[in-house]
Amino acid sequence: MEKPQKEPILINQKQDYKLCLNCGFPNRNSDKTCIYCSSSLIQDAGLFAWFRQTYYVLRWRWQLKQKRTNLNKESRSPLFQNLGYFLIGAGLSGVSLYVFTLAVTEKSFSNGLIAALFFLYGFFTLKSLFFRK
Repeated sequence: MEKPQKEPILINQKQDYKLCLNCGFPNRNSDKTCIYCSSSLIQDAGLFAWFRQTYYVLRWRWQLKQKRTNLNKESRSPLFQNLGYFLIGAGLSGVSLYVFTLAVTEKSFSNGLIAALFFLYGFFTLKSLFFRK
C-alpha cells in the first residue's frame, strides 16, 4: 500500500472550514452558526475582519495549548497524595513486620504468608511512589 503524498499548501487555497469569529472554533462551510458557541458565522469583508479572524485563530490555539499544559500539570501528584502513599506503604510494611514477629513466636505459617503479603503490598506502594514513569 502506498502512503499518500502530502501536497503543498497553496496560499490562496480555499479552506474546507470556517473559523468562528467569537471563539475561533473551526466549523464546516455549510454551517450558519458556530457548533461550539452558537454565534453567527456570517463574515464581514475587509481588513478589520481579517485582523479579528486572525486574533481568534491565535486565541483558539493559545487556549488549546493551555489545556494541554493543564493536563500535563494534573498528571503530577500533589504533595498530600505522595504523603498518603508514603504513609500507606510505611504502615503496611510496619504491620507486616509486626505480623511476621507474631508468626515467628507462634510458629504459624499462615501468619507468615499474611506478613509476606502485607510487606509486598507496602513495598510496591512505596516503589510506585518513588519510581514513577
